[in-house]
Amino acid sequence: MTGRHDPFLRLYWGCAVILAAASILTSSTLLALAAIILFGLPHGALDGEMARQILRPRCGAAWFILFALPYLALLALVLVLWRLYPLATLTGFLALSLWHFGSETSESSASILSALIYGGAPLILPCVFHPAATASLLSAMAPPTHLTSPPFWLVWLFPFWVMAASAWLGVTPREKRLEKLGLLCGLTAVFAVLPPLQAFMIYFIFQHAPAHVATLVEDRRWKRLVSAQAALRYSLSLTAATLIIGALLIPFYTGPMVERLLSLTFQLLAALTLPHMVFDFLTGQIKEETQLWSATRPV
Repeated sequence: MTGRHDPFLRLYWGCAVILAAASILTSSTLLALAAIILFGLPHGALDGEMARQILRPRCGAAWFILFALPYLALLALVLVLWRLYPLATLTGFLALSLWHFGSETSESSASILSALIYGGAPLILPCVFHPAATASLLSAMAPPTHLTSPPFWLVWLFPFWVMAASAWLGVTPREKRLEKLGLLCGLTAVFAVLPPLQAFMIYFIFQHAPAHVATLVEDRRWKRLVSAQAALRYSLSLTAATLIIGALLIPFYTGPMVERLLSLTFQLLAALTLPHMVFDFLTGQIKEETQLWSATRPV
């Protein structure tokens, strides 16, 4: 995104690796949550930068209010649903996450297959390899829900995930097949060996978030997002605002601090995922309309 030997990238990913490794070696929930927040959360905060470029030329200084109010309204709606219907909201969050993770990292060729592989891995594989620990983690995310086993529909999706992975390798050109096989084996090994929280941490900060940032950097529409370093800089304000919101919400959660932070972190991630997906959809529609207009414009 900015060059393999960029000092910023070395420092950034070095810190991410150190924190992730510390979480794994110590089995620390707090360190895993810190890694997810510090190195995963900023990729969604780039919605503000994109909204600024779209809305500011049309609306002037009011652009932020027009962006923030509906965004915060959807966020608040999801947080309320967590309180009223924790199990149903958890199920909805898992379904949305599968779709979101898959659509963000799907490839242009065999997109349906790659979407199922990338989107399904962080949800399906923990249910298969660590069912009890996954059920415990999901229960902690949505108190007072108590699951004795993972959601059945995620377990049932495993055979389809295996078939999709086999088909994905089958349609991959021979010269790239070994690379894809290594990626698939590495992805599977992470979720087979590590506890669910640490495995999700690895996927979220080293796979999902970088893929999203890379897509934005490569998209010529976003003029200020020219590198990963620029993307991080323009994400800082909304990342800080999200952390403030999280800090203000802590008193509304009960139990030991680790359990409160675990529940809060994932409920807030779920609350951010919905407006993030809506915003992605809207920017995608704007892109399609712009391309259509350019194609039909008289020369």
